[in-house]
Amino acid sequence: MNKERLKKLIYDLDITTNELDKSIGLVKQYSDQEELVGEFSNSLKYKYLSLFIIYEDFISMMLKEYSLYEIGMSVDKAIKKLYDRNYITEEQLKFLNSARLIRNKIGHRYKQPPVEVIIEFLETNETVKLELNKFIKSCM
Repeated sequence: MNKERLKKLIYDLDITTNELDKSIGLVKQYSDQEELVGEFSNSLKYKYLSLFIIYEDFISMMLKEYSLYEIGMSVDKAIKKLYDRNYITEEQLKFLNSARLIRNKIGHRYKQPPVEVIIEFLETNETVKLELNKFIKSCM
């Protein structure tokens, strides 16, 4: 695996995770101030998208590492392929697939989930998210 690329990815993962946690805290802290919640919600959605892009990059790196990469492969197919070969756990598979669906909804203005849905997803899946982040770092 390209260690320099992985090092940069881990750095971005740490920064983005910290910023995402900060955004969640701000949305909760200022929940009674509609204008601020709107701004913090947009920030949270952007940081969520950034986090998923980091996960996509790591998925791509794993596919290349294990000679599983195919041009034009969808993220869901890539995640399934990694799971089928026991490179990721069932919990990570479910987390990444659910995260992907939320990412897709954020990308469509008319389907955007309320920020509360994103927060609930992240908080409910905090353990598997931390385990996935730890797994990514262990590849270094």
